[in-house]
Amino acid sequence: MRQQGFNLIEIMFALLLLGLVISVSVETSSGDIASYQRMKDTTLARWVAFNQLAVVQTGKEFPAAGKSEGKAEMGEGTWQWQQEILATPDPDLRKVKVSVSREGQPQQVLAVELAYVANPQPKVRRQAQ
Repeated sequence: MRQQGFNLIEIMFALLLLGLVISVSVETSSGDIASYQRMKDTTLARWVAFNQLAVVQTGKEFPAAGKSEGKAEMGEGTWQWQQEILATPDPDLRKVKVSVSREGQPQQVLAVELAYVANPQPKVRRQAQ
């Protein structure tokens, strides 16, 4: 007499393999989702930083050295930015550093961008003769 169908051990082995494949797939997809979210947050934070740098660079006044902070809406979220304007050896040049984090999480900085701003009305320097 010939056997038809699968026996219990074959079915159990097939289910074990299927379970392993599913668990590896779920683990990989959840890692991809977390990676996507980190990349999205970093990109949005950089856009916030670039926007703040553009505000400083397009301002009519030469910025004074100092610190400031604020909030911005971007991508269905609120972001906190901290800006530091630093003097440079050249009195007609300022270094601007903007750090961005999610609102309420200032210790977790997602983006830091730097730029330089030149004085639109530089002081005239006398050359040594």
